[in-house]
Amino acid sequence: MNRTAQPLSTSSTEILPSSPTYGVDDIVAAIEEDIVLGRLHPRERLVEEAMMERFGCKRHVVRQALFQLDTIGLTERIKNRGAFVRSYPPEEVEDIYAMREILELAAVSRLPLPAPQEWLTELEEVHQCHSEAVDAHDLRQVFHMNIAFHRTLFRACGNEYLYATINEFAQKAHGIRFIAITDRDALAQARNEHQLMIDAIRDEDRERLSELCRQHLLPSKNRYLELYSGTQD
Repeated sequence: MNRTAQPLSTSSTEILPSSPTYGVDDIVAAIEEDIVLGRLHPRERLVEEAMMERFGCKRHVVRQALFQLDTIGLTERIKNRGAFVRSYPPEEVEDIYAMREILELAAVSRLPLPAPQEWLTELEEVHQCHSEAVDAHDLRQVFHMNIAFHRTLFRACGNEYLYATINEFAQKAHGIRFIAITDRDALAQARNEHQLMIDAIRDEDRERLSELCRQHLLPSKNRYLELYSGTQD
């Protein structure tokens, strides 16, 4: 996307209080949230000094966090320029979402149907929390409850390696999903699709659940590609 690169300014210190000191995992989680919620944009620069001030930590801690963010695909280092929020070109977006579809459908094929009541109850409770966050337009809670819903869903596949890889590729997509998560209609659609997934599980309809999961991936991918195309015109 052709956004002008901007440094992480001192105004970003308002996002998190400057005290107490934050560790590497705290910084990674905060920057990840900023990207998903649109506080940081593709190609926006992450300045080490500003991050040190914001999180109250030493340079080596910030550098470790930036390394981890780069490893999971949310940022990228550009030689002689520094660290930037990653902007995915269309071909990478297509590849990431193709992998997500393969992995998630593989997990659906392994989900226990009929569903154990304990798992179904947990899924419904998480869905309720997500739904309330959507109604309140609490985007931070929406983000975290959406993650919780999908992790609760796919954890039941019983394959820890498959589950971990699903989470890995979902995390890579966080830099793509920022457009959809700030759109009220998209949030309502995602909430409704979660309910339909629960209904399909209750009905023991694996084929319908597979199709719902496949369609659930499309809105954020398509919105990102539309925006990317618009910036290239």
